[in-house]
Amino acid sequence: MVKIKILDKDTAEQIAAGEVIENPSSVVKELVENALDAGSTRIEVVLDEGGKKLITVTDNGHGMAPADLALAFQRFATSKLNSFDDLSRLKSLGFRGEALPSIAAVSRIKVTARAENSISASAISLSGGKITEQIETGAPYGTRVEVSDLFYNTPGRLKFLRAAMFETSRISTLLTEIALANPGVSFDLKSKGRTLFRSAGDGNLLHTIGSVYGNETAGEMQELNRVDKESGASVSGYTSAPHTTRSSRKWITIVVNGRLIKNAMLVNAIERAYGDLLPVRRHPITILHINLPPHTIDVNVHPAKTEIRFEHPETAKNLVYKAVKNTLQSSSNLPSWPESISESGFKSADQLDQLNMIRESSFSGIPFKYELFLKKNRGSAEDIDYQPEPERDCPERLNEAGSCRLIGQYLNSYLVVQRDDNLLLIDQHAAHERVIYHRLSTEDNIKGKTGSSQLTIPLTIELPPKWRQKALDILPDLKNFGFEIEPLGEDSYVVRAVPFMLKSNPGSSEIYDMLEKLFETEEIDEVTTKDIVSKTVACHRSVKAKQKLAWEEMLELLKNWEKTPNAQYCPHGRPTVISFDRSRLEKGFHRGGEPI
Repeated sequence: MVKIKILDKDTAEQIAAGEVIENPSSVVKELVENALDAGSTRIEVVLDEGGKKLITVTDNGHGMAPADLALAFQRFATSKLNSFDDLSRLKSLGFRGEALPSIAAVSRIKVTARAENSISASAISLSGGKITEQIETGAPYGTRVEVSDLFYNTPGRLKFLRAAMFETSRISTLLTEIALANPGVSFDLKSKGRTLFRSAGDGNLLHTIGSVYGNETAGEMQELNRVDKESGASVSGYTSAPHTTRSSRKWITIVVNGRLIKNAMLVNAIERAYGDLLPVRRHPITILHINLPPHTIDVNVHPAKTEIRFEHPETAKNLVYKAVKNTLQSSSNLPSWPESISESGFKSADQLDQLNMIRESSFSGIPFKYELFLKKNRGSAEDIDYQPEPERDCPERLNEAGSCRLIGQYLNSYLVVQRDDNLLLIDQHAAHERVIYHRLSTEDNIKGKTGSSQLTIPLTIELPPKWRQKALDILPDLKNFGFEIEPLGEDSYVVRAVPFMLKSNPGSSEIYDMLEKLFETEEIDEVTTKDIVSKTVACHRSVKAKQKLAWEEMLELLKNWEKTPNAQYCPHGRPTVISFDRSRLEKGFHRGGEPI
């Protein structure tokens, strides 16, 4: 028979702490939210070893009286609720009374606080949840929390922490999102004596966006505002012009009643509002501040407090969709022409002809020879010899490619092909990705060519705070691979050279995508770097969906795809082809297998 027993207090507290404190970022989140609830206008976060060794959070908020210090470390002690009914009127970020006791249970912690009407400060120290010291001391108004040796008493949790560089990046991401949610608060993040992030705290959201994503990106943002008079709900913020995109949804920040949340429904509403303005597998940069009557949301869903329930989800979804849609429709912010060309800096009439080719194709419906443009202007990963397109009234066009017979193009996105008795639909973008990736990845392509290709015009980029610490650590490795990227101020960098394998000047979006994948990969070596660069180049330089191709372009792509290893999958693992065998088709037409 199994005997039921009650866990001892220490074990129970460590288990409970695990729901709230997962890593150093969780500690920073709880402490910064406490500082915000205390009315702080300045918050400084200092890290040592990515927060594993030490996290210090200092604010200028209301502070705490000496009598409240010890009480703050009792589980479920809070100043933000008096009864369960208060949840329906909640305006604070915290309310559970679990943060400080959970942190104290798995670390050594010291809190120094001075209330506005106190002549001195008080300090309390705890280790493993037990008070070790409480003294009177001197300190400015506000609160200073020092958390050291996180998970020192729970080695099972400690071993799952990531490298210091990764934990620092995770905290940088968190703090920049909190800054976007609180533009009226000044934030400072420091590590190894360097300032990784700083916001002005002047209340201007666009200024904060500039601090987080750079002034160039801030200049591409479009303001949105919308109010639903019936429900009292409103949304404000900024979303990027359709030509300013990123390769992941990590750049979408949603704030509901001051609280950072994750919500797939609202993200979907944002992207649905863009419709076909978004390129394939690209995502906008969006910062939304949504205000709803407190009684219409439930924040008591999960200890991490990043999930909420909506009483009227359709109202919130439609509000976001219409706000973004109206902003995009009323915008006059048009994309610039390809990044490596500017009308003021043409070197030849041939380049001007190329630009005109793009313009004319965009408005006349003429098929745009994408690979031809790349080969002449930016360089191509393929050596394709283009011939004039055959006359359309010729019934016997050349259409054989190995064992495949090209039939045509479907929806300007898929090649329709016959192979033996099978009908193939080939995703032109995915297939071309695989072809380019294979050529970049083969030893013959890079043998003796690991050096740098100097950019004719150096490219200036602005790195978000979450990348800045890692940039210092991996830039030497990138230099060995062929990148020459140098600091240019606090958050700007200049790209002077790229690996020879790129064969041409990359655009800023291509560089950003490469760096995002490199900086968010924990362990970087030569093989990983080469793979990431190859995949990014292949994605950017392959033909796109909904792009009309000339007959020879389709035929050349089909020939190259047929002779490429692993051609049935793109470098990211998506299928490039769907096959329909003859028997399946005949069954659909009820032919019964009789000869055609």
